[in-house]
Amino acid sequence: MRDMISVASGFQYSVNIGYDLGSDNKLKSFIPTKSALSLLEDILLSVNPTSSDRARVLIGAYGKGKSHIVLTILSILMKRDLTLFEKLMPKIEENPRLYQLIQNYYESENKILPVVISGSNTSLTQAFLLSLQRTLSEHDLLSAMPETNYKAAISVIKRWQKDFPETFEKFLNGIDDPVEVFIDRLGNYDVAAYGAFEQVYPSLTAGSAFNPFLGFDVVELYESVAKSLKSKGYTGLYVVYDEFSKFLEANIVDASVSDTKMLQDFAEKCCRSGSLQLHLMLISHKEISNYIDKLPKEKTDGWRGVSERFKHIHMNNNFSQTYEIISSVIQHKEPIWGTFCDEHARDFEALFSRYQKHQMFMDAQGEIETAIRGCFPLHPVSTFILPRLSERVAQNERTLFTFLSAEGTATLAVFLDEYEDNFTLVTPDLIYDYFEPLLKKEVYAGDIHDTFVLTSTILNQIPEDTLGSKIIKTISLIYILGQFERLNPTKEQLIGIYAGTYDVKEIEQAITDLIEKEFVIYIKRSNDYLRLKHTSGVDIQQMIHDQVESQSGKIATKDILNASNFDNYMYPSRYNDTYEMTRFFAFQFISGSEVNENIDWNIKSETIDADGIVYGIIPESESQLKKLTETVKETSVGCERYIFVLPKHYRDVDAVTQEYAAVTKLRDCAVDDPVLFDEYEVVFEDLQEIIKEFISTYTHPENYRSVYIHNGDELHVRRKSGLTEEMSQICDTVYNLTPVINNESVNKNDITSIAQNSRNKIVGALLRSELESNLGLSGTGQEVSIMRSTLLRTGIWNEDGGIPQLNLHPENAAMRNLLEVIETFILESRQNGKICFAVLYERLTSPEYHIGLRYGLIPIYIAAVMHNYRQQTVINDRFGPIQTSVDALVQINSDPSGFTLEYLDWNPEKENYIARLSDAFCDYVVEVEKAGNSYDYVANAMRRWYMALPKYSKESTKKPNGEKLVRRQIEIMKLLRQNISSSDLLFKKLPDVMDCHGDYADAATDIIAAKAAFDGLLTELKQDLIEKTKDAFLPDNDKKAAKKLSLTDAAKDWCDGLDPKSFEQLFSDGTDRFLQHLKSITNDEDLFITRLAKLATGLRLEDWDSKTSEQYFDTLACFMKTAKDFHSSVVAETINCTSSYQVTFADEVGTSTTRRFDKVEVSARGKLLFNQITASLDAMGHSISEQEKRQILMEVLKKLC
Repeated sequence: MRDMISVASGFQYSVNIGYDLGSDNKLKSFIPTKSALSLLEDILLSVNPTSSDRARVLIGAYGKGKSHIVLTILSILMKRDLTLFEKLMPKIEENPRLYQLIQNYYESENKILPVVISGSNTSLTQAFLLSLQRTLSEHDLLSAMPETNYKAAISVIKRWQKDFPETFEKFLNGIDDPVEVFIDRLGNYDVAAYGAFEQVYPSLTAGSAFNPFLGFDVVELYESVAKSLKSKGYTGLYVVYDEFSKFLEANIVDASVSDTKMLQDFAEKCCRSGSLQLHLMLISHKEISNYIDKLPKEKTDGWRGVSERFKHIHMNNNFSQTYEIISSVIQHKEPIWGTFCDEHARDFEALFSRYQKHQMFMDAQGEIETAIRGCFPLHPVSTFILPRLSERVAQNERTLFTFLSAEGTATLAVFLDEYEDNFTLVTPDLIYDYFEPLLKKEVYAGDIHDTFVLTSTILNQIPEDTLGSKIIKTISLIYILGQFERLNPTKEQLIGIYAGTYDVKEIEQAITDLIEKEFVIYIKRSNDYLRLKHTSGVDIQQMIHDQVESQSGKIATKDILNASNFDNYMYPSRYNDTYEMTRFFAFQFISGSEVNENIDWNIKSETIDADGIVYGIIPESESQLKKLTETVKETSVGCERYIFVLPKHYRDVDAVTQEYAAVTKLRDCAVDDPVLFDEYEVVFEDLQEIIKEFISTYTHPENYRSVYIHNGDELHVRRKSGLTEEMSQICDTVYNLTPVINNESVNKNDITSIAQNSRNKIVGALLRSELESNLGLSGTGQEVSIMRSTLLRTGIWNEDGGIPQLNLHPENAAMRNLLEVIETFILESRQNGKICFAVLYERLTSPEYHIGLRYGLIPIYIAAVMHNYRQQTVINDRFGPIQTSVDALVQINSDPSGFTLEYLDWNPEKENYIARLSDAFCDYVVEVEKAGNSYDYVANAMRRWYMALPKYSKESTKKPNGEKLVRRQIEIMKLLRQNISSSDLLFKKLPDVMDCHGDYADAATDIIAAKAAFDGLLTELKQDLIEKTKDAFLPDNDKKAAKKLSLTDAAKDWCDGLDPKSFEQLFSDGTDRFLQHLKSITNDEDLFITRLAKLATGLRLEDWDSKTSEQYFDTLACFMKTAKDFHSSVVAETINCTSSYQVTFADEVGTSTTRRFDKVEVSARGKLLFNQITASLDAMGHSISEQEKRQILMEVLKKLC
């Protein structure tokens, strides 16, 4: 084809503005686009001295020709010969305005010198300075550079002197003159002094050469140079930073604040330069904002400031002009080209026929002609793909133009060399091959990279250079572009691309093989798109088929649709905005077989938790639709909350839904196999699209594919907004008594734990006996917000006159009705007895009562009403009455059916009754509990009193003297032991056991008497023991003596009659302890009898029961007999034998004490103890003396004696 087609010169290599500024060929080959002409006009206008628009960012993808455009414009600003612009000038002449601007510029005195900066220098300042120096040097204009090197040297010396004394000292040693003289010489531009400074500088700075421009203000320097250039024929400077995006990519993270400030200052100076003509252009392939996302805030702000000071110019994606440029680059030689077109007229006609009305070329007239003839041998699809792919992925070394003009693998040049003069087209697979190195090298985020990796994996699995591999590459490019509305990946598209080279059957067979044999392509049933996929080698279609068979009959179509419906909730927007809440309609699919003449929609919807329901009815056949429509219209009359949707035509989705359910299960099971999972994911997403589209026919009226019925009538809705308005109207009717509560945190059924805590603070404050100002809340917390929206703004809370009070009859009708419903419920419990809270909740929440209150609000309003009835109301759970508290209302809110309300009439008699009991049990009253209701605290105090009673008092049925306690008093103790509600205990049970029959005054008297009786039982017991114990010590129970003697005297007299040696004897039955207690007796009879009782029974008096007294006297008699029977003469005889022991020791006050005791047989445990003691003594060895050992043993023995 080389003899017929050639490539225009000047396109082989990308433009480098700095190197190509003097290239005539680049100027001659420049083909202007509309955006190029627009930019030229914009820049020429900015040359006007009054212009303040001289800082620009030129943004465009690689391959858009930005550098070539700027090169051309700079050449015009340099006033290059206009005849060099061979392709540009004809286009300019077509635009009179632009042509005049060119003429005016060339006739003016203006001539602007370009300064081109390129590369990714780490220092912006250095880049600007070096480029200026290079430019001035290249144009022999260095004399325009101010003599700043002398000043720079002076500045460095002074900085050393101030901040680096060691360096300054070394500098002094390196020069001959005193430093003041040396600085003066530099100030007078002494060349020798400057040379000396340059010579010594490297030895002080680790070998670096002196750069005179470092530390200077770049902006001022450029301004100074621009002024100096006026005398040399230039009116200003045009600074272009080519490939500024590369600087950003390499250095934006490390760039300093001074860099951003310099750019901002430079841009500002340019815009204010007036006749001085300072201009700045940054060339980037992306917006600056795209590079700053991950920077710290201070740097982000700096770069944002840079961006805001520049005018942003985008190279528009005018692909029609790009096609023209491609056609200009591909040159067709006459007459060979004309002959070729005649010979292949039918081939061209076939292309025109296929693509003339194709979406790819619908932007402008004439596109198709350019794409087919002008861009030949590119296939029209290749022409469409090439500029768009180049824009997405191109770099300097590989662009649209290098593909067309450069030599190398997979280029147009290679194609032209390989093919003869037949009708062979460059198909997209060649473009893929050319740009593949870029796809491989770049790590793109997102879809491009993922598609490339998948494509590479597939290509490695199939033979190279086959039709199958070409198809894979083409599909890959279509997905990389992602413009499916213009070029979609269908079988028909691929046939159109390759039909000129391959037979249609060959193409179809290649696609089939890729689907069925290679498993690398999947046809989406939702839109017939071909999609690339990984292959695990598993025949997933067979796996899906088997899964469908195994689940056949187990899962219904409606259930699958309901589970996958993304529109399963629909909202009455206008109603929700008006009432400041979120009501919703549940969307439920049901099968046509469920709809019959006897259906009750209210019963059917009982399990669906929603404010309304939209039923999507799935017909089982086309013939069933008419009957279904009639039945729904008949049965829906009076069903206000339901909307019914029926399709206009039957569509069988059973197979798709069953397959979708099967794929979902298989995909979930394959989660550990990424490749297999991805294969199922492809099918899953495809079927999901089909199901979504099916569901949308029901949920989107704008599709005009369904009929909507409400209350027996067909609705005329054409948009989804119309459907939501119908829902709002339904809510207007059904929930017309809903109060407006503007607080979304609690105005819903399920509230967060934080909102619940805040709400509960309000509920708790409302349940207190006395209301506090602002309910005791302060600050701006959530609880304050909830209180204001639920109580204050609704007119319930009132603090007029500084007295907090609740207004249960506010002006707002809806709120007044709500409170009346709660109040009526309470009063019904007065008339009818216990009533379940489920009744109240039904009235507050169910649609038929028109309130539809959210559960999050209910506890607040129940608490508000119950505050005024706190003395009369009793809450019961399944086990009986419970305290009216926050927890109780929260539990009721969770399960209203588990609780009932009971009414208790309150009167002055009951109030007096409670007051007397409160005084009687005042020691056990907790003041905080009084904030609850008016009587709970008394019941709690009585229970605390009961719990504080000693065991003896709790369990006694008789007095210590044997007299029986009053039955009613015993019954009181039984009641206090039971789990009875406060109200039942105080107002029913206690009065009943007192036989008062509603006479609360008598009941209070009896209860107080009972309390006194039980409180005095222990004292009576002690007194009884004192008297009877004293009698026991008297001879023959001398009652006359008993009246005269105290217990102490009686005990002492009895002790005097004992053998004195008995107090030294240790008795096996504990009599010795009894005797010791008698020996230490004082006049405190209470203390004496308490200790004696414990000694005799092992129990404290408080822990006695009715039998312990008998045990006490038995033990006391035993002690007294043992002591009485002791005779020292007998003991003296036994001491001399081996059957007894006698121990004498000095007590704490030095008195000699003797103890005697008998030998007993040592048990096994006793022997173990003996062995342990002797072993421990032996183990001590000589670490303690024998005397110390004896002393320790004696101390132990003293305690035992």
